[in-house]
Amino acid sequence: MNRYVVMVDAGYLLRQAVEILSQRASSSRADLDIPDPAALMQALLNRSRATLNLEAKELLRIYWYDGVMAQGLTAQQKAIMLVDDVQFRAGTIDWRGQQKGVDSLIVSDLIELTTHHAICDAVLVTGDSDLAVGMELAQRRGVRIAVLGIEDLAAGVAHHQSFEITSRADRVGRLGHTELQAVARYVPGAASAPAFSGQEGRGHQQPLDAELKARITLSVQEFLDRQDRPLADMVDPSTHRIEAGVDKSLLQHVFGTLGRKLSEAEKVFIRQVFRGGERTED
Repeated sequence: MNRYVVMVDAGYLLRQAVEILSQRASSSRADLDIPDPAALMQALLNRSRATLNLEAKELLRIYWYDGVMAQGLTAQQKAIMLVDDVQFRAGTIDWRGQQKGVDSLIVSDLIELTTHHAICDAVLVTGDSDLAVGMELAQRRGVRIAVLGIEDLAAGVAHHQSFEITSRADRVGRLGHTELQAVARYVPGAASAPAFSGQEGRGHQQPLDAELKARITLSVQEFLDRQDRPLADMVDPSTHRIEAGVDKSLLQHVFGTLGRKLSEAEKVFIRQVFRGGERTED
């Protein structure tokens, strides 16, 4: 056993990268273009090898963990899947645009690889404290663990990694602006229907145009048509507040239609359309 693995939380990596490359103008991965995914993987490998002195060891593979929308993989995700020695591991995206299931996938894969003596070293590109337990279990079985953070203090972007994982790691490395600018670009709106990580969305606060309002209105009407309850029962007649469960399902439905996280302005408009539909029905 003389192999190592690199495990990448894509939500963390790409959010940090776009903040750095945009000089904090955006935290939305929709604004990050990756012209050559293989070059990005090579940059991660180079920094991983330097952090744990892995030059004499063999790469098992890179595991790429990312949330996938209900509509399926984005073009960017498909391109990453085609890179040699990369295995795409899919979590999910909930109705709020939050990534789900990625941390548990990383922990289960790390423990399985360790149990089967498939690796002697692991590099985790993440900031999530939930991985601390998995790291500790792997270390008890003799695996060295490094955590790789994405940081550029000159741009005001800290690594955003929890103390629980940086303190447990055998080594800590950093990937910064120099490496990132060679493999990725800040291009507003570069990625179509991106998978969000839950801490994004500043790039979707634009005023609603007529086309977007029309799409939302149609989606809300589709939602209304599927209801088997009187609409008057779903909206408080005095406060006009939509019942919590209905409100959640409504936003989730429109989220699925648009294929991205909803802005606050969109949520307000969605509820306005719903209430208008409710009054029309009455």
